[in-house]
Amino acid sequence: MTKKLIHLVLYLFVVHNIAAQDTTFRFKTTGALTGYGRQIQIGEKYQPIFFAADLVWQMGRGEKRNFFAFYLEPQFNLVLTAKPLDFEVGTNIGLRYFQKLSPGFYLYQMLGAGPHYMSATIPRQATGFLFSDNLGVGFLKKLNDKRSLFLNVQFFVRHLSNASLKKPNGGVNTLNLRIGLSKQT
Repeated sequence: MTKKLIHLVLYLFVVHNIAAQDTTFRFKTTGALTGYGRQIQIGEKYQPIFFAADLVWQMGRGEKRNFFAFYLEPQFNLVLTAKPLDFEVGTNIGLRYFQKLSPGFYLYQMLGAGPHYMSATIPRQATGFLFSDNLGVGFLKKLNDKRSLFLNVQFFVRHLSNASLKKPNGGVNTLNLRIGLSKQT
């Protein structure tokens, strides 16, 4: 028992010291986004108003001109439909490919998906659990050198459906624009 405890303490000590010595640059941001979407299908009203957190972590280390990053976007969205107001809640997880075009200006492409819940009752899609698939582009523009604050703008296409778990499953497709602030951490 004592031998195992000593090994555990040594292991934690080594791991902690290695992590403490990692001083290489890694691009990370934390922020918030808000925006608006409009359905693509003619004749159906489905217009999300987005309220999302935006968390980004660079894959790999080093200050690079081009790099991949993971992103996580927990969100609560109000939705305008034929009823006065519905909602969605969920999260998107995905990858972004960043291209540093100049100091403080990054262009990115993003691809992601994630679980959601939708309260809306519409003819094309069953209410309840579904998935959100996203494909888009965006940019980060540094606003302030001292605080590393960025303007974040995204344009993306989104598809909501439930993988045929429930009928109907025609899906909801929207074109979306979001804007927000992100802080480099």
